[in-house]
Amino acid sequence: MIEEIVKELSSDSEEGYVGSIYDDTTGKIVAKNTPIDEEGKLPSGGNPTIGTGHLVTKDEYESTYKTGKIYSKTKLDEVLYNDVLKKQKIVEDKIKKDYADREVSDDVKKLLIKTTFWLDAPNKFPMFFDGMVTGDYEKAKNNLIYTDPSAPEMGNTKIYDPPEGMSGLKERTLKYIEAINQLKINSTR
Repeated sequence: MIEEIVKELSSDSEEGYVGSIYDDTTGKIVAKNTPIDEEGKLPSGGNPTIGTGHLVTKDEYESTYKTGKIYSKTKLDEVLYNDVLKKQKIVEDKIKKDYADREVSDDVKKLLIKTTFWLDAPNKFPMFFDGMVTGDYEKAKNNLIYTDPSAPEMGNTKIYDPPEGMSGLKERTLKYIEAINQLKINSTR
């Protein structure tokens, strides 16, 4: 399953791959010797990122990954593989702890791992995570769309209605919503 997730995440239909450090807000390659602040943010306020969504930490910036350098896809896919393994552990630990190790289909688990990779789903979208594990797919979908699904008038989430320059978030969110709709259809068969 991990290899399949890595392949999907690094494909152009998901996020793609960038071989140099880029700004996760603008998508632009970070110029050589661009400083980061004490929180590890770039001057734009974005995060230095490399490969497929690997957030470059303060410790990695200009030591492990240097601005202006291009890294091989093979090397950065190894980083992605390790990042996905960490997200899988988070998902499995949460299901074990909070849901009495409930049986979850591979399709649901795969979607939970991907959304944990991109969105920190268990922490930032707990109703989504709960809905996916318990099979309440409408609840899961609504939490991706609405900041508070019980009060939709409060507005949409930032991933469903992202700030300018972050259109990839909405595209990815729409793909996840479509995947949830398919799970819902399959569960009624």
